[in-house]
Amino acid sequence: MKKLASFYFIVLAALNLIMDSIHVGFRFIDLIFLILAGLPLLVNRKWMYKIFGGIISLICFYILVAVFISNLQWIQQNKTEPFWMYGMGYVISLISLSMGLLMMNIVKIKKEVVKI
Repeated sequence: MKKLASFYFIVLAALNLIMDSIHVGFRFIDLIFLILAGLPLLVNRKWMYKIFGGIISLICFYILVAVFISNLQWIQQNKTEPFWMYGMGYVISLISLSMGLLMMNIVKIKKEVVKI
């Protein structure tokens, strides 16, 4: 499952590289992000997965808390437009947070084979 999480981050970095190349032009920093996202899969060591998963989990948790607190005023005033406007960011942050926790082995997914 660690490899699935690592593959998820590689896909996100690749999509970021493609979209930035289309809209802004090629930037070297996007290539660095792609290399950093693939680093745990390339090194394939337990400590690398834990460090990368921990950093990603902290960043995603910070983003979730910061965006939710900044939108708390609109939620209290029953203005849900800004809240739903950031909905995709919430979804991607939650998925990234769960993938980071999966890389750290905090969240475990059991593989069960169903025999017929």
